[in-house]
Amino acid sequence: MTSTDRINIKAGAKAQILDHFSFYLLLSILWLALSWIGGEISSRNIVRFQEAFLNNNPVTMTLSFTMIFTFVAGILRAGAQLTMIDIDRGVVEGYTEPVQRSFKLFEKGQYFLGWLFISILTAIFVALWSLLLVIPGIIKGYAYSQAFYIYRDAFDQGHPIGALEAITQSREMMDGSKGFLFVMDLSFILWFMLSGLLMGLPGLFVMPYYDMSRAKFYNQLVVMHHTPRGDDADDEPADDDDSHVSID
Repeated sequence: MTSTDRINIKAGAKAQILDHFSFYLLLSILWLALSWIGGEISSRNIVRFQEAFLNNNPVTMTLSFTMIFTFVAGILRAGAQLTMIDIDRGVVEGYTEPVQRSFKLFEKGQYFLGWLFISILTAIFVALWSLLLVIPGIIKGYAYSQAFYIYRDAFDQGHPIGALEAITQSREMMDGSKGFLFVMDLSFILWFMLSGLLMGLPGLFVMPYYDMSRAKFYNQLVVMHHTPRGDDADDEPADDDDSHVSID
C-alpha cells in the first residue's frame, strides 16, 4: 500500500462518518462514555494515591472500577469495529439499531472468547517483546493488530481457528504493511491532541473516524492478501517510505 491508499482510506472513512454521523456516534457512544468515566476515576485518584495505598481498599476499589470500565469499553469497541468492517463490505443493510450493534461480541460466544483470548495473548507477547526495547514491542503490536478480525472472519466462513493461529496469520498478513498502518495512525495525532485540549468532545467524531479508517484498512489488507499477483505485476513502493503526516 502507498500514501495514496492511506489518503483514500481516510477520505472514504471521513465521508462515511459524516454521511451517517448519528449512526456512528450512537454505535460508539457507550464505549466512549465508559472509557471517559474510567479515565476520570483513575485521574482523580492519582493525587490521593499515597493515602489510598496506605488504606489498601481504596486503591483496590479504584483499580477495580478502572479495569471494569476499560474491559467493558473494549468489548463494546470491538463490536463497533466489527460492525464498521461489515458496513464497509456492504454486508449490513441499513443504518439501524446502532447501540444494539455495539454488543456484537455477544451475538456468538466464540466472538467474545476469541476477543478475550487474543487480547490476553497479544498483551503478553507485546509485553515480553517490550522487555527488550520499546520499539520491538510497538512493531509486534502492529503485527498482531488484525488477529481478532481474522479470527472472526475464519469463524464466519466455517473454518474456525484458534487464538494463536489468528495471531500468526495477522503477523504474516501485516508483513510489509506495519509501516503503512503506523503512519496512518500517526496522521491522527493532531486530532487526538485536539480532543485532549477540548475535554474529549472532538473524540465523538475522531474515534469513529479512526476506527472506520482501520476497518477500511483491514478490508483492503484482506483483498490485497487474497488477490494473486502476476509475475509481471508492477512492484509497489515500500510503505515504510511513507512518512508524510497530516491531519485529514
